[in-house]
Amino acid sequence: MNSLAAHNYYEANRNGRDFFVGDIHGKHSLLMLALEQINFDFSVDRLFSVGDVIDRGEDSFYCLLLANKNWFIPVIGNHEQFLREIDDNNMYKKFSWYENGGGWWENLAVQEKLLAKNIIAKNFCLTLSVDTAGGKVGVVHAQYPLDKWPMHADDVNKDNLFKLLWSRDYLRNGHTHSTAGIDFIVSGHTPISKARLEKQLLFIDSGCGHLPNEKRPTPHLTICEFQKKHIDVYAVAEQHFELSKIDI
Repeated sequence: MNSLAAHNYYEANRNGRDFFVGDIHGKHSLLMLALEQINFDFSVDRLFSVGDVIDRGEDSFYCLLLANKNWFIPVIGNHEQFLREIDDNNMYKKFSWYENGGGWWENLAVQEKLLAKNIIAKNFCLTLSVDTAGGKVGVVHAQYPLDKWPMHADDVNKDNLFKLLWSRDYLRNGHTHSTAGIDFIVSGHTPISKARLEKQLLFIDSGCGHLPNEKRPTPHLTICEFQKKHIDVYAVAEQHFELSKIDI
């Protein structure tokens, strides 16, 4: 069912800064612009991703290649799971993915497709945690399904995998619960107008790669950095850059 690590742990970054980025969805140039604006140091800083680095945007393959970099550390999203499960001979799976922005797959050569799948197998995990100035921060794509952190290999089953990659219960229905063993859990998956902290849950998918609509009039990329008493939240679009703070 799953061959990815259930959880990876990272000690505090003693030499640089650690950031967390929302769903990128193929917007490679926007990510590079954002990193320039926050003065990201590629030699010592780290960027932890909530997944969904691919689809919808114009540079999905280049975004996927970021996972080969030491500074880019992702968990898997449902869009990477689409890629893992793709079968070029299965029209239903192809249609399901392409309908959600996966059409770029058609333009890849056979070797590039193999490379894409190997990158995910080698560099992505289901959950991760990292020590920061604000406490221990966990990262999942959609929703953490357990009452205790971290997840172990024995916890990975069909239901829990679905919640990790697809569930939207917390944001849509307010079904939040406390998770022991972790201070904060950062996730993406559900596009919202701006980053939001609900108890220990930080949601940072702000619609990057999506078209504007009534709920998300200004889709943008969100990057966060945990400080001792607050979270710095950077909102970046093509012609927009804003820094705000969330108290913790």
